[in-house]
Amino acid sequence: MRTLTTRLTPAVLVLLAVTLMVFHKMDALPVEQMRVALTDKMTPVMTAVSSPFVALTDSFDGIATLRQLRAENMQLREENAKLQKWYENALRYQAENQSFRELLNVKADPALTYVTTRVVSDPGGSFVKSVLLPVGTNDRVSKGNAVMSGQGLIGRVTEAGDRSARVLLVTDLNSHIPVTIQNTRTKAILAGKNTDLLKLERLPQDSGLTVGQRVVTSGDGGQLPPDVPIGVIVEVGADGVFVKPLSEIEKITYVQVINADVDRGLSTGEISTPVDKHSSKRK
Repeated sequence: MRTLTTRLTPAVLVLLAVTLMVFHKMDALPVEQMRVALTDKMTPVMTAVSSPFVALTDSFDGIATLRQLRAENMQLREENAKLQKWYENALRYQAENQSFRELLNVKADPALTYVTTRVVSDPGGSFVKSVLLPVGTNDRVSKGNAVMSGQGLIGRVTEAGDRSARVLLVTDLNSHIPVTIQNTRTKAILAGKNTDLLKLERLPQDSGLTVGQRVVTSGDGGQLPPDVPIGVIVEVGADGVFVKPLSEIEKITYVQVINADVDRGLSTGEISTPVDKHSSKRK
């Protein structure tokens, strides 16, 4: 009997499986009803069997989420402490700066305003390096204003009409800008050469310049505001010191015109004297 049972059990199970598959594929109403009833009976059992595993899985997920929340909370606490220290340092430095200004009676730099616009003409040919802007004096753009792209200075306004302005680019042969080497006291004139590189002229002897130093405007002459970035020194040799502009001038699309409220006497040399209102009335 044991041998017979062992041999017949696989066959019976296979026959039962085939029978269930045939019943499952049949569309007869009694079969469908039986299948639905069997499903209804088995669903609570399967739900009850799977409930412990679902609860265990949720527990593991909850533990992982709790650990993650605790780690994020600790990180946020550390960042908050650092930000609080930086905020306190900023307030202290602001107070010290204000005290030093009041003590030294420092005159602040002139206020700057910006006009953002697009370029309506390309840099032109090999001999003229200039662009045209659709803004003018109606937009508070005047001759001598500095013009920047997103990276640095690209030129200055040489002509300004009511609704248009022409910009002489720093790469033009006629461009000469007083500059200083950042983090040093070395001053020079940055000259355009109608090429992609600019050249530093009138450098003092033994200036000790190296590749990688940044070049910014010095503000001398009163035309351009100080500390506007222009380029980086890329070559120091017997032929001179050459600077590569920070901006890709040949690909500029949008620019900013900087209007610095500077004293006209800085650029013209004329020193204005205050008018005595009482004396004018007596006259």
